[in-house]
Amino acid sequence: MCRAQQGFTLIEMMAVLMLFGLLTAVVLPNFERWFSNTERRVSASELAVRLQKLYARAALLGQNFELNATTASEKLADGQPALDIPTGWAFAEGQSLKIRASGLCQAASIQFVSAAQALVLDVTPDNCEIMMRSRSASPP
Repeated sequence: MCRAQQGFTLIEMMAVLMLFGLLTAVVLPNFERWFSNTERRVSASELAVRLQKLYARAALLGQNFELNATTASEKLADGQPALDIPTGWAFAEGQSLKIRASGLCQAASIQFVSAAQALVLDVTPDNCEIMMRSRSASPP
């Protein structure tokens, strides 16, 4: 009376573990790249939203303001910084944006940079709509 044994052999289990290891080695770097790209896109979008809110704040406060690298951290009449730039981003030098208390916008392009990306925010003159263009940062 010979009974068939049930279960997996050690070789079968090792083969499955090896396949899991190979799959992880292929998928994990792609997942990390995807996560990093998504994180950059979200922070770039957040920056565009903050700039859009700055136009509304200037109109509500009745305050004219010129935004540049040095004035971005200055406080407006409401006690909040003009533009709270997300971590990892910086206002590109030589850039300036005039914000009017009337709520009207001037056409402008303003650039922000991070370690891996450059972001250009184009402001349309009629409705203060902000359009975003981004590209990878050039190597040093």
